[in-house]
Amino acid sequence: MAKVVIPAEGSRQEMVIYANYLEALNFFLADPLEDAEVGGKSVKQRSVPGHQRRKGPSDQNPTNVLQSEAEYLVDPSLKSGNAKPGISFILKTTKNADIDEQRQFTFVGRTLDFDSYFSGKMKYETYVYWSHGGRHTLKLGAPTLPEG
Repeated sequence: MAKVVIPAEGSRQEMVIYANYLEALNFFLADPLEDAEVGGKSVKQRSVPGHQRRKGPSDQNPTNVLQSEAEYLVDPSLKSGNAKPGISFILKTTKNADIDEQRQFTFVGRTLDFDSYFSGKMKYETYVYWSHGGRHTLKLGAPTLPEG
């Protein structure tokens, strides 16, 4: 799952967009966005201090466990459960676009910040449907060329 973080700027608050695939979001945008969780999986170690262990609540003779090292997996894309954070929204190209596409994402932030940030940054004229409101139209934008 991809996570895109758009930092706060001026009166705009930080926004986070979650997508199953980053390519699905970047399809609609003139300038592609980067995944905030680019790092891959890694294995880390930590020290587990010595402690007592009981076989059950009525065990009167606990055993001592010595201090040891434990390895664990760190996965930035790990998701617990089926729910994605935030509110859902749908991006759908309008009839004026030369292609018919529709994708669903989730969003954490203010919808007015979303509208002001993405208006003028779309590759196609696009509708955004919020789960709690009506339809808004996001305008086209021209892609910028990287410097250098």
